[in-house]
Amino acid sequence: MAKLEKTYGLSVETSGRVGSVAIGQEDSVLFESSFSGFMKHSAELFDTLTELIDRVGIRPDQIDPLYITVGPGSFTGIRIAVTLAKMMSYAVGSRVVAVDTLDALVENVTYTDLKRIAAVLDAKQNRFFVAIYEKTDTGWKKIHPNSLLSPDEILSLIHQDQVQTGLLGEGLVYYADRFATPLTTVMDASFWSVKARHVYAAGHKMAQKGIFSNIYTLFPAYIRKPDAVEKYNQLNDKNKD
Repeated sequence: MAKLEKTYGLSVETSGRVGSVAIGQEDSVLFESSFSGFMKHSAELFDTLTELIDRVGIRPDQIDPLYITVGPGSFTGIRIAVTLAKMMSYAVGSRVVAVDTLDALVENVTYTDLKRIAAVLDAKQNRFFVAIYEKTDTGWKKIHPNSLLSPDEILSLIHQDQVQTGLLGEGLVYYADRFATPLTTVMDASFWSVKARHVYAAGHKMAQKGIFSNIYTLFPAYIRKPDAVEKYNQLNDKNKD
């Protein structure tokens, strides 16, 4: 479909505990709105989205691109984001940028003396989603890919190079003490959550490089299987024994 000359970027964050939506133009966020509480993604996403669109005074077909977080994170939350992306693409032709949650998380950190950062999210069962980033002249570069590791494995990874590493992410909400060593620095809690404006920043950089998702092959980036699937597989394995 033909695009209107004036379009607006929209970002949606539903991978963490508190979701949010932001709308902007080019590299500037105009408005951002967070949901009222924890895990309100399905209840408040569409109302919040509608309110922001009305606030700017545009129609849905002026939204392009749409930036979403696809994981890792809340299984339900990232499914909601992917579903929204497919709906927007089919209905009004919005191009979709699928943003890695951990990449969006490090957009939080615009200034620090630290040269490395580890983004950590709780994956339950004493496992954590983690990626490690190194500071460069143009921003944060991922030097260790998204992985599913135990706290000891994460610390072993950090200690390999003996470089002081900042920690951020919602995986620290209940477990920060598990990562306390002389080589780790727990960053301020204000850096721990992904916001829609961070998704917007990371997504806009990707869009500038022409990195858009194929809507037909777009799926959540779970990294691990949902709890119900893992328990089902474990039960099957026991029955086979």
